[in-house]
Amino acid sequence: MKKLMDKMILFIISASLGLIIMTQYTTSQNVLGNNTGSDEKTSELNSKMEKLNSEKSNLRDEIYRLKDEIKANEQKAIDRENELNRIKEDLNKQKILSGYYGVKGPGVIIKVDQEPNSYISLASSHQYVLALISYLNNAGVEAISINGQRYTNYTEIVPVLDHINVNGVALVLPLEIKAIGNKRTIDASLNFVGGIVSIMKEIGFTIDTEYTDEVVINSFDGEKEFKYAVPVDAEKLEP
Repeated sequence: MKKLMDKMILFIISASLGLIIMTQYTTSQNVLGNNTGSDEKTSELNSKMEKLNSEKSNLRDEIYRLKDEIKANEQKAIDRENELNRIKEDLNKQKILSGYYGVKGPGVIIKVDQEPNSYISLASSHQYVLALISYLNNAGVEAISINGQRYTNYTEIVPVLDHINVNGVALVLPLEIKAIGNKRTIDASLNFVGGIVSIMKEIGFTIDTEYTDEVVINSFDGEKEFKYAVPVDAEKLEP
């Protein structure tokens, strides 16, 4: 009976040992198998990571390139806008100088008439009007009008009978001459001793001057046609 019990105990122990050995073997295989799979997955992840890092680097370089390109385009746009503004400014200056542009600004309004007891032929005295205009130009004025007629580089003041023609329009006394420019410079140019104002007063004209901060001068309403002169590039002009 005791031997049977010993055999049973030995069997149980043997079975237990066998079970433990099988369990260890299975566990070992599982562990080894999982490590192999883990290494493969790690390698795959590393490969993907390298690829993503490479794409990230390429994208970063592309972003920097695009930023530089945008910056360069913005500078070109700024340069073009500055050039356009300069052209517009030059065009406005040319419009003012040509007279085809109404203007306003500080300046003087000069009213020219004759003394009550004197008779002055405006036609025979038109040179004094021309001299008055010349003095205004010497004062650096930027725009002039005579009785609403814009005075330009092409304006003619022509004596006809007892009146004068300005831009082909007949004018008689009184004349209203407007000029835009520095008021102090205009005053100094016109009213010095022996100047044009004193001379005109001596021969029977009356001269009233009003200096104001806003003189309005209309545009030239005529048209100048160029029959002979044509534009030429500055580089093509001979010295």
